[in-house]
Amino acid sequence: MANEATKIGQTLRQARLNKNLSLDELQQITKIQRRYLEDIEAGDLESLPGTFYVRAFVRQYAQAVGEDGERLVAILDGKASFEPPLPKRPQPETVKGSRKALHVEESTTSPVIRLLPVIFFTLVAVTIIGVVVWMTIQDRNEDSLIKDPGSSVTVEQPKATSSSSSEAPKASSSTEASTTESSAEKQMVITTTSNTDSEANMTITDATNPLQLDFESTAGRCWVGVIVNGGYVYQYTLEVGDKQSTTLPENTQNATIVLGASANVAIKAGGQDLVFTEEGMAALRKNINLTIGYQQAAQ
Repeated sequence: MANEATKIGQTLRQARLNKNLSLDELQQITKIQRRYLEDIEAGDLESLPGTFYVRAFVRQYAQAVGEDGERLVAILDGKASFEPPLPKRPQPETVKGSRKALHVEESTTSPVIRLLPVIFFTLVAVTIIGVVVWMTIQDRNEDSLIKDPGSSVTVEQPKATSSSSSEAPKASSSTEASTTESSAEKQMVITTTSNTDSEANMTITDATNPLQLDFESTAGRCWVGVIVNGGYVYQYTLEVGDKQSTTLPENTQNATIVLGASANVAIKAGGQDLVFTEEGMAALRKNINLTIGYQQAAQ
């Protein structure tokens, strides 16, 4: 059992390192004390409080780093091993009934039943053709109701009416300009107040409530976490080419995005790019702190 415990500890430690997680970060995620996490990685399971806690802690640790906790517990109990199981030989298919019985069954099928698909598709085709013909006739009837423009009578309008008409488009243009300005004022704006290798601070104004975050792995594997009110609301490990999205809780004013390898991921907030990497920056663990303001509801 000691040998299996050591292998389990090595497996979990390697998975944690692959996610670029420290023991302090893992303690915050799993709520397991750091000294117990160190005992698990060292294979010293006897130092844990009891058998129940050994299994519970192994499951929690495995879930946090993306491993199969149930399989590791089964290995610990001697019900499984690290060796892959041998593939099972495929069982020959059993054919029910003799060939003669199958032939008799096919020959007794009603011809009408066999023709049902043909009849169904024929009715559908006839229906479609009928609809097209009906629409063509309706279009021709509508064309015949249009009068020749040459036979219409032109009536001159008084100058006062003309002046009024010319002013109307101006008022309409003014209304359109006001609407455009109103729409422009509600465009979401992202402002970067500071940006270093390990931390960036950004302010988002006029965001849509709730705010959606989109993640895409661009260059390599990257662990992503989102913290709101001191706790993780989202965690995921992106493989190359992965795209994932999450929506912040409504009225969230402050959120922190934690990246395991900041150069390997692109992020959008509300459909706009978050620019948090610059030339010369190291691809390290990085926190992006967001301060969010939302659009005011229309009165």
